[in-house]
Amino acid sequence: MNLETISAIAQLVAAIGVIASLFYLAAQIRQNTRSQRSVVVDSLTHSLIALLGPQATDPALTRAFAAAVEDWRGATEEDRWRAVAVLFTIFKLFENAWFQQRQGTLEREQWQGWDLYIRAYYHRPGVKTWWSLRRGMFAAGFRDYLEATEPIAEAVPLTELIRGKP
Repeated sequence: MNLETISAIAQLVAAIGVIASLFYLAAQIRQNTRSQRSVVVDSLTHSLIALLGPQATDPALTRAFAAAVEDWRGATEEDRWRAVAVLFTIFKLFENAWFQQRQGTLEREQWQGWDLYIRAYYHRPGVKTWWSLRRGMFAAGFRDYLEATEPIAEAVPLTELIRGKP
């Protein structure tokens, strides 16, 4: 074997090594992307649990929230005090979910669940009043998305859900 043949074989082996490395890198990137998606979904879920957990142990908070969601101006001042922080936090969480779906992080089916949950709250009369007073605190794209949504016909108001009425 002459030097040119040995050099050609070495270049071929190096090229095969580079191609194998690229395939390995692509597989690692796919695995990392899946892992990051799982982390985002898990984070959104834990944030929602942390937000709604106190309502599970405080019926007065749930009642105040339900009253404000249905009729912001008709709710007592104390009910609005209790609801304002929960509404702001939950809508920031909704905004985060919206950003995640826009980035392609949430799968279509995951986003469908979030979209229904968002619209179930947004289209309540009390939330609409609150939103008109706080909408500027949210990203323009999220505001546009939210304000263009349609109510869910079969969405039962929170007060009826709590009372067990269909």
